[in-house]
Amino acid sequence: MSCGRRRCRDRRGRSRGAALITALLLSALAAVMVAGMLWRQWGAIQRETAARQSEQARWLLRGSFDWARLILNEAARTSRVVAFDQPWAVPLAEADLGRFLTAGHNDTLGRTWLEGRIEDAQSRFNLTDLAMFGKPVQDAVQAMQRLCTSVGVDPALAGVLAKAIAAAQAPGSTALPIRELQDVARIAPALRAALPRLAPYVTVLPRTTPVNVNTASQQVLAAVLGVPSDQVARVLARRKQEHFDNVQDLQNFLGTSAPTRLNTALIGTGSDFFDVFARVRTGGFEYAERALIQRLGGFSQILRAQRIAPWLADPTPRA
Repeated sequence: MSCGRRRCRDRRGRSRGAALITALLLSALAAVMVAGMLWRQWGAIQRETAARQSEQARWLLRGSFDWARLILNEAARTSRVVAFDQPWAVPLAEADLGRFLTAGHNDTLGRTWLEGRIEDAQSRFNLTDLAMFGKPVQDAVQAMQRLCTSVGVDPALAGVLAKAIAAAQAPGSTALPIRELQDVARIAPALRAALPRLAPYVTVLPRTTPVNVNTASQQVLAAVLGVPSDQVARVLARRKQEHFDNVQDLQNFLGTSAPTRLNTALIGTGSDFFDVFARVRTGGFEYAERALIQRLGGFSQILRAQRIAPWLADPTPRA
């Protein structure tokens, strides 16, 4: 009889243990499910917040691009020459946008900062110049070869680039067009490897353009002028004091050290294309864009705009 009672107690103990384990498992499962729902909800809130901040930042940056267009339009009314001694070249240091717009009464905008700069896109060598009507342009290819050599890149890549651009221009061509600098990376592995070194000195614009002698870097000037380095240094020193009004002004300044006649297809003193960099910061959130603006007389238009890493929009003046 006593053995029967012990067996009953053992069975009841096992049943209670199994019930306890089941309850613990159910509790753990419920906790995991709740945690998962909370995590998904938190993720959705974060995504919605990031999307809202990005949209707000885009609207603010569109306003800054319109501001840049106004500056460029006004500059075009006074002179066709483009140089560093003009208002467009002054960067916009980090400004408290909220205080500017609402005199500090809006806490959200009060933590919003905007900064940016305008760069002359024609201060860099335009790769579109390498070919015209489906054929490489020899003078431009030679200038590109000199530029490649000065920045430590194989000069033979200039010919590879020119052939690729010419092929894309040819009527009925199936080659992909080269519209932006990153398109150069797909031409050849060697060009993809060389692109980080070339990127500060080259660009891709919708049409052929001369390099602006008033804003170009030393390396680009040396490449397109084809003169000794000491003459390039003279040009840089002169434009710090006074910009060049036209190509003949530059020709006269260089004198006998210059080629018999400077190539006006490669050299100029004005610009129609500008890069605008802008960055907005709200608390710990940063958003930056780069826009290519084309100026047509007293009118300008945004050709393209794309998101970039915030550090690329640093307003530090470019020499």
